[in-house]
Amino acid sequence: MQTNWEEGLLKITDGIELFYVRTGGEKPKLILLHGITDSGSCWFQLAKDLEANYDVIMYDAYGHGKSSRIDTAKRFDMVEDLHDLITALKLDKPGIMGHSMGAATAAAFAAKYPEKLSLLVLEDPPWANFKFDQTVAKATLQDWKKKNLSAKEKTVQDLIRLKKIESPNWEESVLQEWALAKIEVDPAIFDYYPIQEQGWQNLAKAIIVPTLIITGDNELGAMVTPKIGIEAVKLLRNGEFGHISRAGHCVRYEQYQPYLTMMRLFLKRNLPN
Repeated sequence: MQTNWEEGLLKITDGIELFYVRTGGEKPKLILLHGITDSGSCWFQLAKDLEANYDVIMYDAYGHGKSSRIDTAKRFDMVEDLHDLITALKLDKPGIMGHSMGAATAAAFAAKYPEKLSLLVLEDPPWANFKFDQTVAKATLQDWKKKNLSAKEKTVQDLIRLKKIESPNWEESVLQEWALAKIEVDPAIFDYYPIQEQGWQNLAKAIIVPTLIITGDNELGAMVTPKIGIEAVKLLRNGEFGHISRAGHCVRYEQYQPYLTMMRLFLKRNLPN
């Protein structure tokens, strides 16, 4: 983290605490939402490249990073967590960007609170046309839990070494934060993450702000297909679809420079500084 960045711990509904880092300054506000098992720090590379023009806010989702551990007696609603964070920080219509789980949260927030944001960027959201099966979804989460528990038995350096072998094209600068996030995440997230069918088409129809969907190659693990991207642009009030080759689900980790260029152009048009 840059030494001049601000960090803090916000207490929101039910006493849940959300840890955040922000680059600061009197600039347009941009909130970044990470994917499951990542953390706000996984956005540091992008934040460094955007901080000259934007006040970038990165927070650890409930159960992740330095935020509160999962408590079954407390609310579990990441959309409302985002709403509470925006209210607590007194942010006026920030841009909102999310990856994977964070993209799902960001899209649902944009549909529910259209007046609370200025634009939306979705990095490979979990939008698909297959039939929703809650049993399969729960089994998938439990499989991820086993993998995470296995990761927790390793050191950060072990995880980095293994990821370099598994994904040699990942950005070197994200590996430390990515590995640490795997150790910090509360494994209870996989037991209690709310599983529900949202219907991405209904969400897209309800989103009115300028929206950019970024995805990679399906054969490398990207979830959004070109067909879904085209359909989404038709449903969105003001939508754009960007495909970046030689990247999978974690687009910015794998093809950072094209991703950064696409982001900057979209932000320049829709969140001018």
